[in-house]
Amino acid sequence: MTIQLSLNKGFNKAKEIIYGYFPEKKVKIEEVNYKLRYFFNIHLLKNRSIKDFYDRVSDLILELILNIYSEDIINKYILDNLKEFKSYERKEIGEISKRLLLDKENFVIEKQYIKNKIKSFIYEEPFIFIDGFVKFRLRDLDIFMSTVVDKGVKEFTAKKEYKEFVDVLKYFIDVQQPKYDVVNLVFTDNNYVLLDKKNNIIDKNYFEDIIFEIKPEEISQDDLLISTLIVLAPSSLIVHLDQQHKDADIVKVLTDVFEDRVYFCLGCEKCKKEVKIENS
Repeated sequence: MTIQLSLNKGFNKAKEIIYGYFPEKKVKIEEVNYKLRYFFNIHLLKNRSIKDFYDRVSDLILELILNIYSEDIINKYILDNLKEFKSYERKEIGEISKRLLLDKENFVIEKQYIKNKIKSFIYEEPFIFIDGFVKFRLRDLDIFMSTVVDKGVKEFTAKKEYKEFVDVLKYFIDVQQPKYDVVNLVFTDNNYVLLDKKNNIIDKNYFEDIIFEIKPEEISQDDLLISTLIVLAPSSLIVHLDQQHKDADIVKVLTDVFEDRVYFCLGCEKCKKEVKIENS
């Protein structure tokens, strides 16, 4: 049994994907280059399930479509529909969209739908022009790619807003004099404590008047921590991490805001909650 695939672009990428799907000797692959087209003849040898063979070839063709042919569709959709974005922003949205598309955890239902259409086709016809199949048999792909780009726009916008947020905080730090040379941030189970270089507790209640005017649910503990550290503007911020907090969002924010002022400690007495903490 043989299934022949034909592509009009992305030959090197196609070879990488195809041989990655069939590294074993039970499948033989032949390559033919003919007038700006590339053909792959995939032969099923003995002692292999036909059902499994069709299933893997369908996965393979889906992978070729997503890696080689989706980019043009994504870029065309972005060019036609995202004119309010600058050219470099559209480029970044395209890159984000492609990454989201190729993530195996994303768009599982949509990918399964396309795979089923591919499998139905190759069951009937063991020869497929992949570019022609995309153009004439997968008209739904345009709708799918628009969904992918919408998700890409959301991630791009969130990333842009986060950068603007970080830039504002960095500005506030840069324009004021440090109130402490060193501030130690020690996470506890459900809270945190700030210590000076002598292990004295630093008062966190810089915003009592403001917080009094705000509903408790409108300001989080992380917001309060960031606001406090911005006011303190330490020359050095030492973050003492444990396993529970090492991947917390607040740690990334502090890293981006304080940059070369922030240091991480993963094993001192403060990290192990063994240091004696005193009130200043």
